[in-house]
Amino acid sequence: MYIETARRWIAELRLDGKLEGLDSEALENLADGYARQLEKIFTEEVTKQMEKYGKADEFERMILYDSQYMNKYLNQTIPAYPAFRMEIFSKARKIILGDAE
Repeated sequence: MYIETARRWIAELRLDGKLEGLDSEALENLADGYARQLEKIFTEEVTKQMEKYGKADEFERMILYDSQYMNKYLNQTIPAYPAFRMEIFSKARKIILGDAE
């Protein structure tokens, strides 16, 4: 989820004429860095939300042991989760890329 989003951001930046002169290895390293930052921001924001429901510990255990079912779990736990996730990703993009889309 994170690396795919980061690669999409990079593709969009390249279409806008940014990131010229970077080879495929540099672009992939950039994508990896963006993905790590996105995952960190996402995890922080979801943890805050889960604290509101008293489920932060449960979420942390899921991250450690059962990440395969995380989206399903979050869909069932956080109201309007897809919109919530899009909001986090949009916020993260602004933080990571420094743009307003």
